[in-house]
Amino acid sequence: MKLFFSLLIASATIIASCADKSSPQETQNPRIDGFTRATPGGGEFRPAERGPVRDVFEPPPVNLERFQLIIDGEVSTPRTLSWEQILALQAVETDTSIMYCVEGWEVWGVWRGISVSKLISSVSPNPDATHVMFHGIDGYSTALPISYLVKYETLLAYKVNGESLGTNDGYPLRLVAFGLFGYKWAKYVTRMQLINGPKLGFWELYGYNDKAIVALERRKFYEGENALPIEY
Repeated sequence: MKLFFSLLIASATIIASCADKSSPQETQNPRIDGFTRATPGGGEFRPAERGPVRDVFEPPPVNLERFQLIIDGEVSTPRTLSWEQILALQAVETDTSIMYCVEGWEVWGVWRGISVSKLISSVSPNPDATHVMFHGIDGYSTALPISYLVKYETLLAYKVNGESLGTNDGYPLRLVAFGLFGYKWAKYVTRMQLINGPKLGFWELYGYNDKAIVALERRKFYEGENALPIEY
């Protein structure tokens, strides 16, 4: 166990962050054309379901009949949603969105799921609520400001490229966060905890940058010169 966490710390200092981009608003997240385009290194630009997979822990077992999404913390009306209730909510879909990893690779996908900002609104956040900590079934966690989640129309996805998420892709719910490295794309999300200030998640506690913004020059390879900086 000591060796495992030593390796985690070492990799955290070497790899600064893994990221992704979701594009609901065309002005901020332009559509990416030409899916056969090579990566900057000359490799194949793969869809999410055929790309590399990184997990801190083993993928957790999921029973959809018992699965719940809890939304609580600094709120007036906490909610607990069953899988059936989640599917009954209005579905939203990203434009073609890239997830970038700190290791230097990226994958593309069209992600479908439910709006995080609408989930936040539905629980009547307290005035001092500023961030959401996303918790995974496996114990993983990461936090993002509510301002970012609203501005970039973040969603919890249950499908990518027309198919249900695979076990290693964060089934049944995965956070999709435009312009941020993949460690902010929390997998297996089962709880949204509203909190009254910034708080470090799993990888951030090991030295990963908490803002997790992908460099604009890296994004421009896919998005073009019209790519805008991530600001939140």
